[in-house]
Amino acid sequence: MKPPRPTLSARLRAGFCAGLLAAATLAAHEHIDIGPSATNPGQLAAIGLSAETMTYVPPGEPFSTYSPRFPGAAYAAALTFSSEDPDGSLPRVQLLSVNGPAGGSFGFWETNALAPAWSRPAGWTSTENDRPSFVTYEDGTGYGHIHGRLFTATHPGEYTVVFRAVDDSAARTPSEPKTVVFTVLATPPLSIQIQSGSAQLAFTSRPDLSYDLQVSTTLAAGDWTTIAFANGTGGEITFSDPLADRPRVFYRLVEYF
Repeated sequence: MKPPRPTLSARLRAGFCAGLLAAATLAAHEHIDIGPSATNPGQLAAIGLSAETMTYVPPGEPFSTYSPRFPGAAYAAALTFSSEDPDGSLPRVQLLSVNGPAGGSFGFWETNALAPAWSRPAGWTSTENDRPSFVTYEDGTGYGHIHGRLFTATHPGEYTVVFRAVDDSAARTPSEPKTVVFTVLATPPLSIQIQSGSAQLAFTSRPDLSYDLQVSTTLAAGDWTTIAFANGTGGEITFSDPLADRPRVFYRLVEYF
């Protein structure tokens, strides 16, 4: 099972403060394969999924064992472009356009990076002088794929992102545009009430996702403890946590695949 993620905050009365933060971790990553086209061997092709989901990673939360240094504070997905059958090509993937929610931006992170290699706002279209890219291969043979890379978004909503594969060796012509729709999920709101000295917490879950309830008394990045776990059903899930002698308590709901 992989780690969690958060967002949003809410206050409780009676001298207690509670923060709600939510998040998610992908239990697996998907691949898009780059290689010679089956119908036109002189051209590259990008074959694979056309839809991906992003969930929020809070600051300081680990995303996966492949990307232990990712600082969080963004929605993220571990989509991997690979060239398992390059047949002499040196594939590179270019970003052609980004469309998404107003104010949002879409970025690409290299393995172990602390900041994105590039980021472009929703509504952006490439030009000859502005076409960010990354190689897909591991070595000079053009073969392989690189784990730990991430795509991120800053706002929930739907991002339509268009890529293209080109050949650094010039052996093949560029692929047709490859469109991937990234659905960026806002975290479910968590309701909090105090009853008989305990915090009663509830939220509407999503099927096929899992949830950790975490607690902190400081909001520090390393001061979160998981106190409950549940699998999503599509219905309401409730937790109860005795407040004991803690003068303030922060909660966050972690949502992940």
